Amino acid sequence: ADAGTGTLNVLGNQVLIKNAANDETMLRCVENSDVELYFDNSEKLATVTGGVNITGDLTASGTVEPAGDTSSGDNAAIGYTAAEGLILTGQGSTSDITLKNDNDVTVFTVPTGTDDILFPDNAKAIWGAGSDLEIHHNGSHSVIADVGTGNLQLRCADFRVTNADNTETMITGAVDGAVTLYYDNTAALATASAAV
Repeated sequence: ADAGTGTLNVLGNQVLIKNAANDETMLRCVENSDVELYFDNSEKLATVTGGVNITGDLTASGTVEPAGDTSSGDNAAIGYTAAEGLILTGQGSTSDITLKNDNDVTVFTVPTGTDDILFPDNAKAIWGAGSDLEIHHNGSHSVIADVGTGNLQLRCADFRVTNADNTETMITGAVDGAVTLYYDNTAALATASAAV
C-alpha cells in the first residue's frame, strides 16, 4: 500500500498478479513482450507488437474511432481517412465483406476481389422515404417495381434495349428522333415525325 506521494514500482522480468490461493492469474507482464489481462484465469486482452489482441467480444459504452487507413490483404479491418470516412475491409475465400441482419441472414456481400455488391434472391434494394422503388431478383425474374406514387421514369439522351449478351438490339429511342422496334436484330417498326 503506497499511501504517500511518488510511484509504487514493481520490478521483475516477469510480473504476475494472482489470486490469494495462487491458482488463478489476473495480470501477467513479460519484459520485452506482452501484458496480459485475465478474467477468471482466462486471458482476455494482450498487448502485441502491432497493437492489442482481444479474446471474446468487445463492448464499448462510447464510440470506437479507427485512426488510420486499412491495407490490402487485411483479414478484417475498420479504418478511417479524412477523405473516405469510415473504411471496412475484409478478405475471405468467397466474399470480402458480408453484411448480415439480426437473424444471421445475409443482406449482401462483396465478392472476393471485386467492387460488386451481391444481393441474395428476394433481397431488395429500396429507395425513397415511402419505399417507393424496389429492385430485386426473386429467384426466377429480375424486377424493377415502382410501388409508390408517381411514374417510373427513365431519363437519357438515347435509349437502347438489347439481349442479355448485348449482341442484338430489341428497342432504340433517340432524342428528337425515332423509336424503333426490332425483330431478330433487324429494325421492323419505327416512328417518324408524322407517321410510323
